[in-house]
Amino acid sequence: MITGHYISKSEKLEKSLIKYLNGLNKPLIQKYGVEKTQSIMAKSKEYYPEIIKKMPFFKTPMYDSLIVLNSKMMALKKGMKAEGIEVDEFVRFTIENLRKKMAKIPFIVRKLSGKIFLSKLVGKVMKKVGKSATTNGWPTEVLIGTKKEDFAMKVLTKDCQMVKFMCSVDEDDIVSYCSFADFTNAEALGISLKQTSTIDSGTCTFCFNKKGTVHWPESLIKLN
Repeated sequence: MITGHYISKSEKLEKSLIKYLNGLNKPLIQKYGVEKTQSIMAKSKEYYPEIIKKMPFFKTPMYDSLIVLNSKMMALKKGMKAEGIEVDEFVRFTIENLRKKMAKIPFIVRKLSGKIFLSKLVGKVMKKVGKSATTNGWPTEVLIGTKKEDFAMKVLTKDCQMVKFMCSVDEDDIVSYCSFADFTNAEALGISLKQTSTIDSGTCTFCFNKKGTVHWPESLIKLN
């Protein structure tokens, strides 16, 4: 893991944040009104430079892209918090918008994407991603299930660096909800996802299946 990597890319990231926020402008206005939305966006942009300084870099494209996306979400969260919007409302708002975004993609395309994600070929790629992330400071193991096992793919993460990043920018109140995007995306792709252990145990374990339902964690059920 490398720290400080993104500081030299601040200008590009800040422009990317503006694009991200603009994409949320309409739903934010619908929910909170024009004045409050303008304040949320202004404060999100104001907080972002400090977030950039704390972004970790893992030399693993998939994981680094997740960190970049999460950094924008943390900026939005801070902007909403400054306007008195609590973490559960932030998570609910984000889930709603992820669902709307995914719903624009035809179901047959999403279903096919889910099958591809759980294919043997992608499984091999994911195993390599896990090894790369582990080498660079984000311990991850990816297991491909057999017919005798109750999962098609299992992802085990120790010492979760996403959680550490959230805490480093003083947004630790979202830790109990931190897997919301995984479950929302699994739902959209028509695949099953169950979290069999959480960060509290030292290892986050996610079991994916081609068939079945999305088993939302207790912390997220009330926000659904």
